Amino acid sequence: MKKETFLAIFLGVVFGFIFALIILGSISQSQLGKKTKSLLPQKKEFSILPAKPTSLKLLNITNPKNFLIIENDKVTIEGEVEKNSLIVIQSPIKDLVFQNKEEKFKVDFPLALGENVIKIVSYPQNPNLKTQEKTLFIYYLPNEI
Repeated sequence: MKKETFLAIFLGVVFGFIFALIILGSISQSQLGKKTKSLLPQKKEFSILPAKPTSLKLLNITNPKNFLIIENDKVTIEGEVEKNSLIVIQSPIKDLVFQNKEEKFKVDFPLALGENVIKIVSYPQNPNLKTQEKTLFIYYLPNEI
């Protein structure tokens, strides 16, 4: 190789190296002037307020007790449930649907001879509350049998 070719390659490499250092220096100084963006999420402060107390009434049958044996052909069903709930009482011989205005309800319900499986379902007016269900086994056995 000739001297001129070697000198041209050498000067090209040196000037390229100097040019690269200048570009890297300007980029690093422009980055220092800007705010750096963190990859971690920033801390946010928030306060937790206590929940508003609510009095939820669960379906509770107070009368009659389960597995009761009685001598009458009807029974009085009493219970407590969320106010303005739709109450459905079902048995093989009668279905009864009503909406309670108070938290307590009282209904006379007929019985068939022998075992009566009575299903009581409460559908609350508030759509955020779950449907509740109870099943009673009441036995109507008159003395004459």
